[in-house]
Amino acid sequence: MVRNVHVWIFAVLVLAGTAAPVVPTAVDGAAPPSQQDARITDASYQGDAAIDGLGDDLGLWQSGAHRFGITVASDAGLANGSACVALAGVDRELGCQPVSVPTGANRTVTVGAGSWPANFTGEQRLRASVTAANASEPLDTETYPVTVLARGGDLDGDGLTNEREASLGTSLRSNDTDGDGLTDGAEVNTYETSPLNADTDDDGLEDGAEVDRYETDPTMVDTDGDGLSDPRELDLGTNPNKADTDGDGVPDGQEVNTYETDPTDPDTDGDGLDDGAEINEYETNPLEADTDGDGLGDNLEVNTYDTDPNQVDTDEDGLEDGAEVDRYETDPTNPDTDDDGLDDGAEVNTYDTNPTNPDTDGDGLEDGAEVNRYETDPNDPDTDGDGVPDPREVDTVGDRLSLALAGLAGVSVAAVAVLALLSWSGRAPLARIRGVFGTGTSGDPDEGDGPGAPGAASAAGVTGDGGGAPDEGAAATEEVPTEFLSDEEVVFTLLDDHDGRMRQADLVEETDWSKSKVSRVLSAMEDDDTIVKVDVGRGNVVMRPEDLPPGAESAFEE
Repeated sequence: MVRNVHVWIFAVLVLAGTAAPVVPTAVDGAAPPSQQDARITDASYQGDAAIDGLGDDLGLWQSGAHRFGITVASDAGLANGSACVALAGVDRELGCQPVSVPTGANRTVTVGAGSWPANFTGEQRLRASVTAANASEPLDTETYPVTVLARGGDLDGDGLTNEREASLGTSLRSNDTDGDGLTDGAEVNTYETSPLNADTDDDGLEDGAEVDRYETDPTMVDTDGDGLSDPRELDLGTNPNKADTDGDGVPDGQEVNTYETDPTDPDTDGDGLDDGAEINEYETNPLEADTDGDGLGDNLEVNTYDTDPNQVDTDEDGLEDGAEVDRYETDPTNPDTDDDGLDDGAEVNTYDTNPTNPDTDGDGLEDGAEVNRYETDPNDPDTDGDGVPDPREVDTVGDRLSLALAGLAGVSVAAVAVLALLSWSGRAPLARIRGVFGTGTSGDPDEGDGPGAPGAASAAGVTGDGGGAPDEGAAATEEVPTEFLSDEEVVFTLLDDHDGRMRQADLVEETDWSKSKVSRVLSAMEDDDTIVKVDVGRGNVVMRPEDLPPGAESAFEE
């Protein structure tokens, strides 16, 4: 008899109902009982409890109505025989059915087995047999492997019941059907991944690697939603669980796909401005340290000089910002640094005058007036070389009248200034007042500066020789107004008011000067060794050299 290994999986081939129970009867032409023969040619399962997912083996649920189809063939004929199904090795009969086969024919009968006996689950062997009437030994037997399982059991220990695995199509014998490193139970109950697909989201990373190694979501191609797939982020060295790996304010996907910046470096061009600030706030190029190519880095333009990092010439005076700062020491935010009536660019490029000195040739006429009003040479105090300085030559009648009017106004201003200076405290001694206004001690009443000069000594509270001390009864006075002080004196005054040291940023705020002017004034004073600047990591602290604490060069904190 030929064994058919597929006999147990044939639901569509079953011949249920074709073989009615055979009533013992004589078979026409059958041989005498001693000469009858029979053999089993096929066997199949016809019940309602077959299990899919066990490969070629027959799988049966323990519960269910079990029926088996046995096909018997006979050459000499078989009368009143029986076909039976039993558990091999334990002689546990499950059921029998009468069978008669005409000479040279075959018949299929259905053998009912009822419920599967308890305690006989797992791997079993099923025996089919055919026996002649009143015979003690079967004419033929065949055995077949069968696996019997409880529906609520867990054959492979993966956390899914046998019945659930059968419904999902996963393997009942393997706890990781797709071999992705996650058990079927974990995929179904915890991660909501497919136990039949090793890469549920088809992103190129197996589910197990996403969960156990990268901690990404195995159901999402782009776990952090930054526009880069998880595998791409791993290739680039970015964090697939963090949308903005370098924390610069720009998602990794935009850095890679739009701006071509480095998603692992917050400042791609190294200019001191984060990529996010350049893109979202200043609209500068995060790939260029000097977006406008004016010689000043974007960071210096934004944080130091208050210039426009997208404009080569912020004040539109004809000089690039970098040249104004590094070469001419002019103010890149003021087109006329020295306020002489000529733009810095015109002074440098056209008239060759000094853009930081309103009177380049020192002749008493401002450069702008010489160019625009008198048409004299602002670089030559005697334009026509006639031995008469330009100011004297332009002193026409009209000019004299103007000068007279200006003189009257000047006298008023000077008088106010004198009164203010004379009321100044001990921090502005009389010698300083005389130095500012050019007062003398000759004692000549005609000169207006001697003891007989009206108010010269009495207003100041000094003795007639001009060198005495203030009267003891003089009241305490206020300081000189800022407008009468030089830039350096303003700085020293503020230092005195702040216990000898200030942050550079506070100087900008209290003087109301631009950042570039403060930087320029302090650089000049530092070059003259009148102040020192100490970098404390959050900006510069300014102080006199004699106030510098020991060790402040390396780290100074207030």
